[in-house]
Amino acid sequence: MVILLAAVLWLALGASEPEVVRATVGGVVVETVRAGDVVEEAAPLVWVRTATKPREVAARAPRSGTVLEVLVQVGARVRVGDPVVRLAP
Repeated sequence: MVILLAAVLWLALGASEPEVVRATVGGVVVETVRAGDVVEEAAPLVWVRTATKPREVAARAPRSGTVLEVLVQVGARVRVGDPVVRLAP
C-alpha cells in the first residue's frame, strides 16, 4: 500500500519516472533498504554475499531519491544487471 501511495504521489507532483537500479555484483542478497527510505546519491541499496566476500554492495543509488520498491528479497540470488530497486527522484 505504501508503495502504491508513494508512486501516485510522485506522479501527481509531476515528478520524472522512477529509475530501476540494477545490481553491479552478483551473489546472495543479505540486506536491502526499505520502500520509503530516503537515500543520498551513492548510498548502498543492496548488499550481497559473494563467493569471495561475506558482504559486498551490489547496488548504489545513482542519485538522491526515495526508494519506491525493493525488487529483491533477502536470501534471493541476483546476477549482474538484475533489477533490484525502483528509485524515485
